[in-house]
Formats: sequence, structure tokens, C-alpha cells
Amino acid sequence: MRRHRFAGTVVMSLVLTPPLYLFRAAAGRAADPGQQERPAPKAPAAGANADVQAIDEDYARQLLQLDRRRLERLGELAARQKPADAAATYERLFRLAIADNLFRDAEAAANGALKQGTPSPTTNALAHLVKIIAEADRGAYEQSLQSLRQAVNEDAKGRARTALSADEVVGICDAYYQRLVEGNQFAIARDAFRLALERPNPPAVKDFLAGRLKRIELVGKPAPPIQGTDLDGKAFNLADEKGKPVLVVFWASWCLPNAAQVEWLDQARDAFRERGLRIVGINLDASQDGGQKLETVMPNVRRFVLDHNVRWPNLVNGSGDRDYAKAYGVADIPANVLIGRDGTVVQVDLTRRNLQSVLRGL
Repeated sequence: MRRHRFAGTVVMSLVLTPPLYLFRAAAGRAADPGQQERPAPKAPAAGANADVQAIDEDYARQLLQLDRRRLERLGELAARQKPADAAATYERLFRLAIADNLFRDAEAAANGALKQGTPSPTTNALAHLVKIIAEADRGAYEQSLQSLRQAVNEDAKGRARTALSADEVVGICDAYYQRLVEGNQFAIARDAFRLALERPNPPAVKDFLAGRLKRIELVGKPAPPIQGTDLDGKAFNLADEKGKPVLVVFWASWCLPNAAQVEWLDQARDAFRERGLRIVGINLDASQDGGQKLETVMPNVRRFVLDHNVRWPNLVNGSGDRDYAKAYGVADIPANVLIGRDGTVVQVDLTRRNLQSVLRGL
């Protein structure tokens, strides 16, 4: 799964089993709708390495075409089957589309399944999910919200309800959330998450939704205060950075995606240094599993900073007015918040794909 917790119905009721399908779909969704997030292009390889790279790229292209053709054939099969058999075929199609992040390729099948109807609530629920995410993938955000409302109505009538683990619900919500925030669709994201919060859900899901909604609602408002002492013993006060864009990055030494982020965050810091970009890290090691002693986690925190050559100030998340994660609605990572020169929140949860384009607009 892309995101990692550090503290301990319809789109909220769309089930995927096993969870692997869901979490593969959620991983990297914000980076590039319809494709997995990829590292920045590297310089062309030389000699034998170039040949190997070409073979791998050709294999990936052919595999993608095979995956798309399989979805197409499954859709054709389901369209001519009897309802019970069609429901099973559609369910397999939708699970494969989610696993391979091919929502748009399965959108026609989802529309077909919803139009003809199936006797399986699970299949109907999966069809709604694929339709909602596919619409967001192609930029039809308002349409995706309308599809969510339709799914909620069907859930209330029992036609799209099915068993769902809290982790699966969180993964589904995160997949949709990432598309909306990358598309700067904060108004739609607010409506969608408010709608989702009205539905009955396990406490963990409600906490996730409330946290995301809190982060979304920060956009356009003054950033919550951040004031404390960094790992080097130097004072840091966010208020002193007014006039400069500031990227607040929430991280933990045990979160592998955070290690992968350091390089591209460092590149952005260097590229926008003349524009005054500042990065400040908020470490969450002490917040893991309900709270850890600071002296226990500090060796790992300092080792991470040294091993990855992290060059920006880092504060450790605490309690009370130093619980920065709570103030910013962060309950899982990776997470970040971009604050504009005027001290208001500009964007949340930027990725490698859209970070620099957003920074250019400041």
C-alpha cells in the first residue's frame, strides 16, 4: 500500500478481495492517472545496458497491450453471458483492471454492467468503483462526483452494499482522493468526502475520511503554526518564513516511500532555491503505534537524515501545540503540504509528477 498509518458503504462500501488488488491500485495513483508513478527519466544507458533496457521496455509495452486485450475480451464475453455468469466475469474484469491500474480501459465494461444490472452486489459495487475512478482519470471530476452520489443512493437501497475491510475502504478512498487533489479539484473533494462521512463506516475509516477532509479544507486558509527546535538544535518558526513558499513534509525513518522521496524533493529544493523555496520536515517516528519514547526513536531518525543526506531542517512531532500532524490532518504518510508566500495553504500531497509544475505557479 502506498500510505502507511503511524497512529493507531458505496465508495466506502466497494469491496476488493484480496486487498492486494486495492493496494496496488492505490499505489502511485496521484503520480500519473492510468499509469504507475515512475522515477524521473535517466540518461540513456550505454552498450549492453541500453540493449537490456530496450528489451525491458518492449516487454512492458507488450504486456500492457496483453492486459488491455484481456480486459476487452472479458468485456465481450460478459456482454453475451447469462446474468449470473456475466456477474462473475465482470467481477474478474474489474479486479484485474484495479490490480493493473487500467480503470479507463474497464470503464465501458463498468457502464455496461451497471446498465444491464447484475445479481451480484459485489460486482455492482466494483463497477461503480471503476466508473468513478475512470472518470476522475480522464478529468471528468464533476461526473465522477455524480457517479459517487448515484453509488451512495444504491448503497442506501442495498444494491451496491457488500462486505469491506477498513483497509480496503481506506485504499479506495485514497485512490480517489489522490486524483482529485492532483487535479486541484478541492471543492469536489470536499463534497465527496463530506458525502462519504455521512455513510456508516468503521471508526478507522471515519478517522481516515475526517483527516483527509481536514487536510483538503486547509487549502486557501492560513497554515497552522509550526514552531520548535530542529534536530540540530536550531529554532524554527514557520511565521518567519512568510514571503517564501514552504513545503512541509511529514515522514518517518521506517517508511520506505519517504526514503524514495528525498532525491526528488532535493532536486526541487535546488531548482527553486532562487525563488526562496524552503522545505521543513516533520518526523513522526515518536508517534508510531500510539507513541514511542523520544530517546528510543532518535537514533533511527538521525541515521535516516545522515544516510539520505537530508539537507533541510527537521522537527519531531510532539503533543499539544507541537502535534503538527494533528494540526494538518495527517494520520498516514507520505504526506506534504505546500504553503504559499502569504502563509496560506496552496496544495496538499504533491507528488513527483506535479510538484515542480505547482511550484512554478508560485
